[in-house]
Amino acid sequence: MRERLGGGGIRTAALAPFALVAGMALVGLALLGLMGLDRTGAFGVDRVAVVGAKGDMAAAVRRAALSTVGPASMLTVEPAHVAAAVAALPGIQAAEVDRAFPGTLRIRVTRERPVALAPTGKGLVLVAASGRVLGAPKGRVQLPLISSAPSDIPGAGGRITAPGVLEQIALAAVPSRTVKLQAIGRGEDGIVARLRGGGEVRFGDGSDLPVKVKVARAVMRRADGAFAYVDVTVPTAPVLRTGAGDPLTANAPALTPGALPPVGDLGDWVAGAAPAESIRTVFG
Repeated sequence: MRERLGGGGIRTAALAPFALVAGMALVGLALLGLMGLDRTGAFGVDRVAVVGAKGDMAAAVRRAALSTVGPASMLTVEPAHVAAAVAALPGIQAAEVDRAFPGTLRIRVTRERPVALAPTGKGLVLVAASGRVLGAPKGRVQLPLISSAPSDIPGAGGRITAPGVLEQIALAAVPSRTVKLQAIGRGEDGIVARLRGGGEVRFGDGSDLPVKVKVARAVMRRADGAFAYVDVTVPTAPVLRTGAGDPLTANAPALTPGALPPVGDLGDWVAGAAPAESIRTVFG
């Protein structure tokens, strides 16, 4: 190490260890000061700011966060633990937690998207696209009713695992302004949906559902009046069955949707019960 003399002849290299020790001492004093302030409650969590939820949901997020924090201060709270507790709430898909000193926790939540209604022994519950049960709906909702056994539907916050029910949820989650589903079930040939304006769409298995919905929309737009069902089991060769006559490939415009029936007003509809033909029997 090269040494040089300062104005007073003191070797500056010799001062380096003292500067290091002094810096460490200042850091230590600062930490001790923070710890002292922490003991006085200066860094207590006194506010939870929620982004992405309002009303009752925001209040539930705040309660879950404060319950998880407990007596911890802003210095010792673990954001990951708080985020996990908030994400466990029914209706919350994910949460991010940041600390804003001196006393604010900022929580940004992503809400679950309800896509269907499911029957239970105690009434209907909302189901999210993720398969999570969100609890009973508040008021009237226009979502398709899926077919399931009560044992397939866990309590609020639980996740559905039954494969057949998850396929129906996946169909309900496909966005479409034209193919408006009133109810979804399973027939002999797979997934069948009843439309709000009347008629059915037969989807076969749960593969390529977004593609099948687009094909069904195109067939419906070219249908001449009402129809019994559209079969998109094989999306490259869709079939349209009108109210009378033989199944046809769709060639002409335009279905006029009927009035929206109330949720649950399905009469004696059974998935796949209308003519037992499918694309396989039509085309061999």
